[in-house]
Amino acid sequence: MKRKTVLWLILAVIAVAVVAGTIWGKNYYEARYVGTDYYTMVPLDFDITPEPLYDMYGVEMETGKPYKLTAYNDKGEAKEVSFDIRGEDSAKYPQPGAFLLIKASDQIVLGQSVISESSVPDVALAKIKENQ
Repeated sequence: MKRKTVLWLILAVIAVAVVAGTIWGKNYYEARYVGTDYYTMVPLDFDITPEPLYDMYGVEMETGKPYKLTAYNDKGEAKEVSFDIRGEDSAKYPQPGAFLLIKASDQIVLGQSVISESSVPDVALAKIKENQ
């Protein structure tokens, strides 16, 4: 009789661990890889001269351009976004005055693309123009 109780206790602990691990994994995945659309404009005075890019340890990796911008969602809520464009050809960088669609999760920028001004939701566009 005692063996059955221990077995059920072990199974219960395993079940709780599996459920807790699944919940943690789902929350981590959503915070890291599920993004929201944000909109911004590259400032008109933004210097697009290529420069060295560094990893998180300060080791030089390659040449490109780091961008750190304030972006707005379709409700006008602001978010600081940072991303790097790699390569030495500054013609391929988002140019000053360009509007960008940024896909960002809670933790990282998942992607960015240049869009037309008419593609920016009105609320976000008003915030962008207000804060230039």
